[in-house]
Amino acid sequence: MNSQSVALLTEEFPPFAFGGIASFCNDLAHHLSQKGVPTTVFSGRSKKIAEEKINDYLKIVRLPCFDFVPRFFWFQFLNSSTLLRLLRDYTVIHCVNPQVSLIGAYAKTKLKKPLVTSFHGVPVHELKIFSDSPLSYWTAGDFGYNVLEYPLNEFFIRTGLAHSDSIITCSHTTLSELRNKYRRPCIDNASVIYNGVNLHEINRLNDTVKSNNEDNQTLIYCGRLYWLKGIVYLIKAFELLSPEFPSLRLKILGEGPLKNRIRALASNMGLSDRIEILGQVPHTQALTEIIKADIAVFPSLHEAQPIAVLEAMACKKPVVVFDFDFAREYVKDQFNGLLAKPQDARDLADKIRMLLSDKKLRLRLGKNAYQYVGRTHNWDTLIHKYIEVYQNVADALPH
Repeated sequence: MNSQSVALLTEEFPPFAFGGIASFCNDLAHHLSQKGVPTTVFSGRSKKIAEEKINDYLKIVRLPCFDFVPRFFWFQFLNSSTLLRLLRDYTVIHCVNPQVSLIGAYAKTKLKKPLVTSFHGVPVHELKIFSDSPLSYWTAGDFGYNVLEYPLNEFFIRTGLAHSDSIITCSHTTLSELRNKYRRPCIDNASVIYNGVNLHEINRLNDTVKSNNEDNQTLIYCGRLYWLKGIVYLIKAFELLSPEFPSLRLKILGEGPLKNRIRALASNMGLSDRIEILGQVPHTQALTEIIKADIAVFPSLHEAQPIAVLEAMACKKPVVVFDFDFAREYVKDQFNGLLAKPQDARDLADKIRMLLSDKKLRLRLGKNAYQYVGRTHNWDTLIHKYIEVYQNVADALPH
């Protein structure tokens, strides 16, 4: 496909965003360019059009966008005519997030370009979990995202489903959720391409960064700080473990609306000196912190396929997650991680205790996790699947 070119559309892209979609787009773009596929990422967070050339096959075009929610709407509203002009030169348009599918559908209609859309979840499930959460953990930001933006998210998802020539989901769980919710014929032909990790970067760090001192064991969490991620259950599990493991530490990487609440919980538990909130850190630093830790804990209540968990597994860390359908796609209990009873802080603590008390188990699960990710979530392999999708939709376009 080297003679053709790909436009990636996203309102989120580093260094202005560090979430899963931003990481996914960043890795996809770089690996396409490494395969000689001319690729351009069109993203927001700029006062005027700014172009950055990364290498001979990759450039980033940043467009004007208001820096407040819903950013995905402002990105499209402010740049529709500009994007329509800029996208003329590309063979395939890929919306890496259905929230930008309106401009993708518009460009497809006007320019007769094939459209690919990636789906990373189904908002109705997040809305349900948010509505079921304790009112004391509701925040204005989460209410706006899960409730006020829900109709807009639904509109863009349905637009993406209606106009895409190819649909890609990052997990079979997400594909099943799409089918059950929307029941559109196009979903029957959707592709499942797992999220990937950059093993070259992680292997370099694995070879140079030393793991933690056995006398000062560390748990690590990496993700947004809000109810859906289950961070409150981890804090409660840590409280249960703290008397038995007085040198145990918990490092939390990430930002979010529950940050102050987590600080207050740690203070009320008398654990402020043992729970460290590092906030949002650069990607390399996050990976370094994971490698230094003993156990990675990701007690999410709903996910598509979290890249942070896959990266922790690639760092040879045993992971502990709640036993939901989505988690069983990448964690096999007692083989490459441990599954805890959903929303059960005591069982989560029990699973962590099992690992803290058994170094051989930690090493075995970590080794198996690394090998699993190498087989199933390696970008070196996954990138060929994307190129195949692009080639298929380009070939199917009438000439």
